[in-house]
Amino acid sequence: MTHATDKHPVPPMPVSVGARIRAVRKARGWMQHGLAQRAGLSVSTISKVESGHLAASPLVTAACARALRVSVTDLTGQPYMDALKADELEILVQPLRQAIANPLLPGEDIEPREPASIRADIARLDATRLRGEYMAIGAEAPALIDELLVVVDRLPEGREREAAYRLLADAYRLARSFVGKLGFTDLSLLALDRMQQTIPHSGDPYLHTAVVYYRSEYFLHHGFPEIALREIGRVEGTLDEPVRRGDPQAASVRGALYLKSAVLHSRTRKPGAAGEVAARIGEARELADRLPGPDAYGLIFDSTNVELHAASTQLDLGEVGRMVEMGERIRMPAGWVRNREGHHHMDMGRAYELVGRRGDALAALERARRTAPAQTRYHPTTRETVHALLRARGTPSAELRGYARWIGV
Repeated sequence: MTHATDKHPVPPMPVSVGARIRAVRKARGWMQHGLAQRAGLSVSTISKVESGHLAASPLVTAACARALRVSVTDLTGQPYMDALKADELEILVQPLRQAIANPLLPGEDIEPREPASIRADIARLDATRLRGEYMAIGAEAPALIDELLVVVDRLPEGREREAAYRLLADAYRLARSFVGKLGFTDLSLLALDRMQQTIPHSGDPYLHTAVVYYRSEYFLHHGFPEIALREIGRVEGTLDEPVRRGDPQAASVRGALYLKSAVLHSRTRKPGAAGEVAARIGEARELADRLPGPDAYGLIFDSTNVELHAASTQLDLGEVGRMVEMGERIRMPAGWVRNREGHHHMDMGRAYELVGRRGDALAALERARRTAPAQTRYHPTTRETVHALLRARGTPSAELRGYARWIGV
């Protein structure tokens, strides 16, 4: 598989998020004041974002999308088809779309392997996900889903069938991660619905809460944190007793929900949000300190991830200097999860740009690129930060121009 490089640049996208916001606003016949009022933002913020003097944060993008009654991806421009074609990734999307759209119907001409072999493949793909590498998932997940649909159809009721359904849930989770990272958010939501369909057959008491966690990411992305918080509130209580008993799976899901709730509260823009964020981070920190090992649902709940969330939530709370201070103190353990590390570097790049440390911003984006290149290349935060750096006074450096070519702006 080839990958776009500076030698073979991706054709540039025509507009930024701010330019798209301006175009949709004008098509609605609204003044900036009207959009600001509907989105709950200041006129100054709308003006700066539209003119390119301020990068559109996820919070601002979601608020404008909600007010304009368009999807967030209409404003971010996702999926980035030019980049997908250059990286030869678009050919992987259609087979996954077909596998996800299939309503759990087994194929007639498929002879599946033993579940142990399928389990090994899923574990291998999950390891690539944690390294921030998604291409193998796109290439292999459709066949794994097809195999597992036949396996669960043939097995009699019992533990082996439940275990096979748990593998099927994992396969849908991996498919969701691939299409979600590339910006196909509605397809990722359908994959999550398929994952939810496995719950009654899986024998897993916590799989439903893991699905709630992943679904909250959809609501967060599209600017509806209140819905996600309500759903999380409904399931949190079911975890209290198993957490008290010391069940590590329950503790992992509970901790991940604390972190997700912290992020959701940081996006509500409500009075008292900072206090809610601090409370959730504190609860997560206490739980992570006594968690014995890794989680079973790919949620990456541990002490390092708690500190990353403690820092990143400061961005959406408007405490950018605090984010920089906290983020610079974090040290990643050797061999830690590269996709989360890469996301931290993207957040630091965004924060550095906001405080005017443009050289540090580009250096952080370069670290994100080295750590998790595919994730960095296809993330809207990277593109918005680069747009802002390009618009800064002075001639862009050769390094910045090269980075911009790499992501296609």
